[in-house]
Amino acid sequence: MQKTEGIVLRRQEIRETSLILIVFTRDMGKIHGLVKGVRGARAAVPWYLEPLTLQSLVVYERRRSTMSLISGFDLLDGFDSIRRDFTRTAYAGLCLDLTDVMTETGDPHPEIFDLLRQTLTALGSPADPRSMARYFEAHLLRMTGILPDTDTLPVSAGARASLAQIFQTSPDRLRRLVLGREVEEELRGLFQGIFRNTAERNLKARAFLASVGVEGIVEAKWAAEPHFS
Repeated sequence: MQKTEGIVLRRQEIRETSLILIVFTRDMGKIHGLVKGVRGARAAVPWYLEPLTLQSLVVYERRRSTMSLISGFDLLDGFDSIRRDFTRTAYAGLCLDLTDVMTETGDPHPEIFDLLRQTLTALGSPADPRSMARYFEAHLLRMTGILPDTDTLPVSAGARASLAQIFQTSPDRLRRLVLGREVEEELRGLFQGIFRNTAERNLKARAFLASVGVEGIVEAKWAAEPHFS
């Protein structure tokens, strides 16, 4: 048994009364957790057992299964200020989706958990959501060892300077980060190309942002698979 904090990335309803939650936890990494008896007419499931919630969880790991058992949960943050804004909710979905596709089950990365939590907290403020998304993408790529040295990137001097600013911005000053529109679009195209060549599945959140006109799909300068050392 282990108690940990986790951010719910996805959920899947199974049988008549149970759920499978895909949760990114601080101590255990990404887990697939079965929650029993939380659906149906007689269930006492709280409404907040949803994606985009921070939960305190009691988790039992099973030796012969990759599926853990979640026996207890308590809402710590529902990110209500994000949910009240369509655009911020869409960008939060992108952060959840990227965390899901870029991490492996059972591989702890507390620094990625902290990054996700800090970015979601900033998204709930008046901060610029596009800049928050680029901040998250840049740090996630660096933390997963995919982003090459910034000096080798095929970007403009302005984009390179903005990347340096992103990596120098501390979490307590994150809300003040604002990227120029042209630089933001350039970095978006770069990151989209890298994620497209790295992720094992398409990002539904990215497609949704494009479909509703919030953020378009930009042609990356690296159309071919990038060479990383």
